[in-house]
Amino acid sequence: MPILLFTFVFSLIIDNGFKTMTGPMAEGLHIEVGKASLQASLAGVIIGIGAVVYAALADAFSIRKLALVGIGLVAIGSVMGFAFSSSWPLVLTGRLIQTAGLAAAETLYVIYVTKYLPAKDQKTYLGFSTAAFQAGLLVGALTSGFLSTYVSWTAMFLLPLVLVAAVPFILKYVPEGEAFSTHLDVIGLLLVAVFSTALIVYLQYMYWWCIPIAVLAVALFAWRVVAAAHPLVRPEFFTNGRYVWALVLVLVVYSTQLGYIVLIPFAAKEFHGLNQSDAALLMVPGYICAVIVGITSGKIGRILTSRQTIMAALGLIIGALVFGALSIHLWVGLLIVSIVLFASGFALLYAPLVNTALSKILPEKSGIAIGFYNLTINIGIPVGIAYTFWLMEHLPNYNTVLWALAAIASAGAVVYLVADRSMLAGEKRRDRVA
Repeated sequence: MPILLFTFVFSLIIDNGFKTMTGPMAEGLHIEVGKASLQASLAGVIIGIGAVVYAALADAFSIRKLALVGIGLVAIGSVMGFAFSSSWPLVLTGRLIQTAGLAAAETLYVIYVTKYLPAKDQKTYLGFSTAAFQAGLLVGALTSGFLSTYVSWTAMFLLPLVLVAAVPFILKYVPEGEAFSTHLDVIGLLLVAVFSTALIVYLQYMYWWCIPIAVLAVALFAWRVVAAAHPLVRPEFFTNGRYVWALVLVLVVYSTQLGYIVLIPFAAKEFHGLNQSDAALLMVPGYICAVIVGITSGKIGRILTSRQTIMAALGLIIGALVFGALSIHLWVGLLIVSIVLFASGFALLYAPLVNTALSKILPEKSGIAIGFYNLTINIGIPVGIAYTFWLMEHLPNYNTVLWALAAIASAGAVVYLVADRSMLAGEKRRDRVA
């Protein structure tokens, strides 16, 4: 388990480091920033698709084999990116191959936890994944800044090769495991990949032709779920109320996470005169607190039920947005408090929500369930970024934008809590009849 957690954390650091390397990369290759940003945006598409692909593969192949394949892809892509660092097309190709490998580590750790660990330990280790995610955001940005300033942006392609050192430990400590399924629905995976790519590309670049492609892919996937002998998922997969309503909450509430983050530099500049570098430092206390909350979420889970923890997390998220709307213009210290509450809320939310979403799903389908869960997060993020920038252009000030984000998060929370009450009442009725 520690070696999978290490590869998970390190992969997050690399991925997030590259996301903040766009500027130095554009300068070094003498290309436009918009073109260089493809290495981050297209990588985001691959991470989203990879969440489903690796999750489905984990139902047919062992986690050890998939982890080794992922590290192999990271090594190939990284060497290509560094060796051909003067050629933008080859740099982009190397980056995308590398990301296809990084997606394995970012998905397989969570799958291992939900498939092979006892239910009583899952919240603790899912909390570690939340802490790792927050730490990856912070360390990745700091690493990227250090290398681009004091070494070279190309050195960022050498850093991922450290993962090769993890291979002996994976072979020794990660069990070969058991494949639950001998059938791999390649066509179903392809349709999910087409849908995900079309939707995420549309949300990032607003290409209208992506919409009919996404709709067609969904229609074909729905037909295949019903008609195929061995589909990726069975129809009853999407009639599982706990899982479906968790996805709805994730799509709505997680969209506000990056929405607030992209707003912070603009608000900090307008209200407090801070440049982008200084504004980024405002988020450091929030990341640190989120890491602490993630690490201790297992202990929190022994005190509070999953339902209570989810409600507390949603309260922190909505409260942080309301507090920010009321005070973001007054003093930079109040902005930091809002960021701390906001980041801590999301760190607290992940483990109990995943635990609840998977509570009625059989172990042999937990892999693909995690895949769709993480894909939903990766869809919600660009949605949030897109509508936040739209709100910033059309609303009178940043305070009003935060009120809008608070309303969106509140709507998602209300829908989920109402659905939860209804499902709880139904479960109690079935228990009485039984």
